[in-house]
Amino acid sequence: MMELFDLAPYAWLPLSCGLIVIVVGFIKLLKLRQTKNPEAVGIFEIWLMGIIALLLGILGPILNMMRTFDAFSHAGDISPSIVANGIKSSYTSIIIGLAVLVISLIIWGILKETKQNRIISKTIDKVNLG
Repeated sequence: MMELFDLAPYAWLPLSCGLIVIVVGFIKLLKLRQTKNPEAVGIFEIWLMGIIALLLGILGPILNMMRTFDAFSHAGDISPSIVANGIKSSYTSIIIGLAVLVISLIIWGILKETKQNRIISKTIDKVNLG
């Protein structure tokens, strides 16, 4: 099992997006539950951060492979196991990016449903009071 600190350098980009998604999602959920005006609470950035995490996850292997092939060209004769290990480690950022995208879509769906329910209950309250 891979240790957290053994991640490829570019895997930290989508991982940091994931942490941002979780923190911002929690803050948005608190705002939606406390506000009188749920229409004003934007949730688009949760979805957007998931897409950005995926794109950064795809960028990671590209940059890692460029760096790996550059090292191969300077080293000369390379064993296949070193090549396989370099390729394997480059895909870690894609996996993390996909996981962050899935998590962000789940959080976005929860926030969207909460927002719609708050808007509906606000509308019902206006009809009942008016």
